[in-house]
Amino acid sequence: MAGIYCHIPFCKQKCNYCNFYSCSNYNDFDELIKSEIVELNLRKGYINNEVVNTIYFGGGTPSLLPIKYIKEILSCIKFEFKVSDNCEITFEANPDDLSEQYLFQLYSCGINRLSVGIQSFNDKILKILGRRHDSSKLEDIIQIANKVGFNNISVDLIFGVPGMGLLLYNDSLTRVLQLDIKHISAYALSVENNTYIYKQLINNTIKELEEYEVLDQFNLTIDRLSENGFYQYEISNYAKEGFESRHNSSYWESVIYLGIGPAAHSYNGFSRQWNISDIHLYCFNVAHSKLFYDIEFLSSFDKYNEYVLTGLRTSRGISIEYIKDNFNNKIYKKFSEEVNRLVIDDLIIFVGDRIRFTRRGIMISDYIFERLYFFS
Repeated sequence: MAGIYCHIPFCKQKCNYCNFYSCSNYNDFDELIKSEIVELNLRKGYINNEVVNTIYFGGGTPSLLPIKYIKEILSCIKFEFKVSDNCEITFEANPDDLSEQYLFQLYSCGINRLSVGIQSFNDKILKILGRRHDSSKLEDIIQIANKVGFNNISVDLIFGVPGMGLLLYNDSLTRVLQLDIKHISAYALSVENNTYIYKQLINNTIKELEEYEVLDQFNLTIDRLSENGFYQYEISNYAKEGFESRHNSSYWESVIYLGIGPAAHSYNGFSRQWNISDIHLYCFNVAHSKLFYDIEFLSSFDKYNEYVLTGLRTSRGISIEYIKDNFNNKIYKKFSEEVNRLVIDDLIIFVGDRIRFTRRGIMISDYIFERLYFFS
């Protein structure tokens, strides 16, 4: 099995917390989609003729795309690749872009999973985050999507935002749990350099929450979602049974995938590739058969570290036998020693052949990853 990720880097405006590559020149729709279709043709051998089980439109803001372009990309994928009959096709969307007509067109062209970037139900928090929607019609958008036929809807929430107390965040949880959705991604705000929110914090325009406040909101997320039938299958992702994101799960389970478009990443088990983070240079190089990506070949240490990082994020955890069978004794010895110490500290637990985080371990996952990583 394999996945295909289609990156759509256009945004009407950049969110205050975002440091991903994006651009606001919508005149490039034609050029970009033509280039992505050429890339699909050029790189169809990358996934070794594996059946495509997931397709994901991410961004940026894919919901800025006119429907004709989405149809063109899907038609190309279905022509060039073997696509499974029950392929999960996810489309990221900003609430502002979702009219009933647009939702119907998405559903009609084969999109069967919708990921809506709600982030918060509080207008003050949305303003701090730099989101371009307000909270007034969020429930209506989800109801319309349900009416159109989408029965697999995910929404995003962000906690740990400056100015967001526990009660304020709890209100967003309450409102999101009233929606007819099957999946929730809840992320702690990550403040990255060169973002607007970072500059506000440096200038003391806003104040960062204390660590214990963020942990309280994380614990509240786990508890409230669990009480309402969502299980935490990955650190930041919660689903009703059977509605886990197959595409994201593929990343965590080291399934191969092809990423197309500027700044998109690809993985084939032996190397990682990432495309140029410049839409004009990407399109020019694709059109003129010039190299449009960088590549990194993975060492045994890289593969071990990635297995630990991706696998431990999930509720399944990682297999001790897999590490023993696939990596050298030096790696396995270091891993075993650290695991025993982490078990004593109640940060991980054994579940048969596997280890996974305890609740306490989830809270300090970065620390555990550092302990388990192997540096040559």
